[in-house]
Amino acid sequence: MLVIQPTQAAPPGAASDPAFPTGAAAETEELQQQGVSEPQPWDQAAFDAFTDEGDAEFAPAATEAGWSSALAAENSPVRQEITAESLGVEPVAIKEAATAAADDCASSYNYNFHDYECQAFVGDFVFLYDIKDNPGDTRGVPAAAGPNGRPNAVVDMVNAIAEAQSAYREMGYDVDPGDGPWAVIVGLNDTQEGWFNGGAFALPFGANDQPMIILPSDPGLDDSDNYDYLPRHEFFHIVQYQYWDDTGEISWAYVRDWMGGSDFKTMNWWMESTAEWAALMSYRLQPYDPANPTAAMMYADSISEFLGDPGRALNAADDLGSSRQYSTFLLAFYMNETTGSMNAVRKTWEHIRDHDSTPITAIKAVLTGYGLDIPSTLLGFSVANYRLAEEQGGAPPNPMAGYGYADLERTVWRDFLMGDSRTDDHLLGDYRPYRTTRAVPMGTQETYTAMIEPGGSAYFDFSAVQNSGDPTDGYQSELTIATEDRDDLEYVAMVWSPQGSPGTLSEYPYAARAVYPAVNNVITITDYAYPMVVTLIATRTDLQTNSVEADGDGREYRFRVRALVPLDNPSCNLSNLTVSNLQDDGVAPEQQFLDYAEDTPNGWTGGDSTYSVRLPDGDLLWLFSDTFLGPLNDDGTRPVTAPLINSTFVRQEGGTFSTIQGGTTANPEAIMPPPEANHWYWLGDGMISRQGGTDYLQVIFQEYLRFGDGDWDWRFDQNVVATFSLSDLSEPIRVEALPSQAGAWGSALLPASQSGDGYTYIYGLADAPTDKKQRIARVHGSDIGATEKWQFWTANGWTAYESDTGIGLNGIANEYSVTKWNGQYLLVSQDSTVGFSNKVYAYTSCSPAGPFTNQSLLYQMPETGMFGVPYYDERIFAYNPHIHATLSSGNRFVMSYNVNTFDSRMTAEGSHYTDPSIYKPRFISFTLN
Repeated sequence: MLVIQPTQAAPPGAASDPAFPTGAAAETEELQQQGVSEPQPWDQAAFDAFTDEGDAEFAPAATEAGWSSALAAENSPVRQEITAESLGVEPVAIKEAATAAADDCASSYNYNFHDYECQAFVGDFVFLYDIKDNPGDTRGVPAAAGPNGRPNAVVDMVNAIAEAQSAYREMGYDVDPGDGPWAVIVGLNDTQEGWFNGGAFALPFGANDQPMIILPSDPGLDDSDNYDYLPRHEFFHIVQYQYWDDTGEISWAYVRDWMGGSDFKTMNWWMESTAEWAALMSYRLQPYDPANPTAAMMYADSISEFLGDPGRALNAADDLGSSRQYSTFLLAFYMNETTGSMNAVRKTWEHIRDHDSTPITAIKAVLTGYGLDIPSTLLGFSVANYRLAEEQGGAPPNPMAGYGYADLERTVWRDFLMGDSRTDDHLLGDYRPYRTTRAVPMGTQETYTAMIEPGGSAYFDFSAVQNSGDPTDGYQSELTIATEDRDDLEYVAMVWSPQGSPGTLSEYPYAARAVYPAVNNVITITDYAYPMVVTLIATRTDLQTNSVEADGDGREYRFRVRALVPLDNPSCNLSNLTVSNLQDDGVAPEQQFLDYAEDTPNGWTGGDSTYSVRLPDGDLLWLFSDTFLGPLNDDGTRPVTAPLINSTFVRQEGGTFSTIQGGTTANPEAIMPPPEANHWYWLGDGMISRQGGTDYLQVIFQEYLRFGDGDWDWRFDQNVVATFSLSDLSEPIRVEALPSQAGAWGSALLPASQSGDGYTYIYGLADAPTDKKQRIARVHGSDIGATEKWQFWTANGWTAYESDTGIGLNGIANEYSVTKWNGQYLLVSQDSTVGFSNKVYAYTSCSPAGPFTNQSLLYQMPETGMFGVPYYDERIFAYNPHIHATLSSGNRFVMSYNVNTFDSRMTAEGSHYTDPSIYKPRFISFTLN
């Protein structure tokens, strides 16, 4: 190795304060004013317990600044005055000493098979460099020089390294060159045909058996910035090498081992991360030439590489000189701030030196020594990186405490994210780490996955949608985020709104609040509404010490996101039901229907479903599905020629009945004619809908289709709602498609005028031969056709997606009824747990959405089966029990049900023709106690 001796000694500098660096005092005061907590007390016992070794000394030693008189060569007047003041000498002395720089190029010096034209001894360094003799030369520094002949580029490098050396000493680092000066070889990569891709580099070996700095002769970009910034960064590597190998000698074999394998990447990650941070510190602690204002920002120019891929391992490292290693400088800032100590980063290097450890082990040891929890600190780091803003709130238990950066450089970091597609502005405003952004309307139930490596993070922005939620409560819904129960994951949700949003919610990056998971690992936001954005921040908290092993060690995490309107859980006094005063003979209007059927020449003579709606004028409107029309024969039988249509209305005005149908008297049609051959409609419940100040009748119809010749070869197709003008009930003024994915809707309706909460409840079922399952939906107001406002019941809340509809009561019938009664809700249904059961049960609930409990036997329909009265016919069955709120009052109820036969013959011998009484509704009344 070439041995180079300095031509002059460096003057001594001032010692630093061993407790806290003097040069950082102003910054410390500034940080404290910005809300940074008091420095964490150092816990040596905790540190020793973590490392299993003791007696580590962390107090910075008093060292000399090591400034050189040659520092001032070609400096600006401002820098000369600052230098003179720092050294305690007169400016004139500096100027005289600086003239010696003209002798730099008196003779050449050979290093690594290249003759360098010039050398400059400056303090603890010797610079070897060439000068571009002609504008077309590709090697050498630019020839522009000051009066003393030293090129301005070299002067910038000299100044930068001298200032950095002084700053690093103030920070407590050991920067003693030992037996000889460190070499700075300018342009070695040019002479060796592009070593290190032509960039700057610091080798752990070189001239004088010392680490040495290699700088490009032409750094490119803005030369003035690079000549100032690069030397500071590379000199910190010289510092690091002294901690990395405490013997001071790193052999070629040692270097090959580290550079050729994963060990080198492991160390290189923390070397580059902390060198970027240290370069900025050197600018802060020692003033620099204001002619190069952007030089001090160059440390942050790779930040988007880290924040653009935050799920990658914290200590992931790419090839030598790649941006990834540089981009995690934020961790150095955060460590110092979260510990409240400017020495935290230095302690990691001291731990590496004293314990021969990896950087991750050292980082964990230092944080533990300050009493910090590793998982919580990593989560705090992730949140701070998303906000890139000052800390909010005060000390714990304030949930916002610790989430931010006090350092004013945060605005610089944010600016460097601009223009990168991964980190550019979207949704919230301003620039921030890569994130998954999703609009989450009410009803969303989605599972998202994230691949996160050790120490990495995932960010999800979930934005509320305008007018999506509960209209009775400011369109709010309840957002829940559930995660798997994993020990290696910490997560929190930040609540805010985009910049420029209306309302009082805090705008990003100032969160309104931080919400943590409950014991069930679920985060719940109860007031989720536009323009709110909830950002889930999830951090993997286990760390891999080896960078190569950590990089690619991804684990998939799942997050279940739901935005639902919470279920109401009102309380009321539910008791077991008892039935008394049962009357099953002569209950109106059963006899009126019989009389009407006997007398009508062409109206209703039998039908099923039997829903009822009270019209605004007081009349009752009865709704029937399959309907036989008259007349009957004189002997009471039904002629085979009697029309059978799929739906009719019967209007009851007092004791007078009239049939409403489609078509003409001669050619009657259903109220809802079939849409096409082999299709038909059966109706469900109906109600009065008030729209725009006008009352209408709305009835839900289910469309069915036949697919074969068998009696049961037909199936449900879709739901529609028909809206009728009250002035003409013979045909709808419009028909609108309804949700149909979950099954048939319209089994029962509870209008908003009766529900008590402003919603119309729509009941349905998932059909099956037995054990039919209840479905429940609702719409705010009284327009069933407003399908965009439909909400569907789930066990966790109301959703906007029919596909997520939950199952309510089991054993429900195709048609049933729900009635508000005595501060609770009464459901009456035939039992479907057994096929064609004759049992009718009553249930009660405190909510129109259930749960319906207190099953009580209400009635057993007597007509069914071989022993049924009065038919004694095994083909007879009963179905469709309905409570008629239109005829009920107080505790006294009127219920109807239908009777039918499996004898489907359409001949004179068929049961429907020989005995028309079969296909008519029965009415009973009873008292509930």
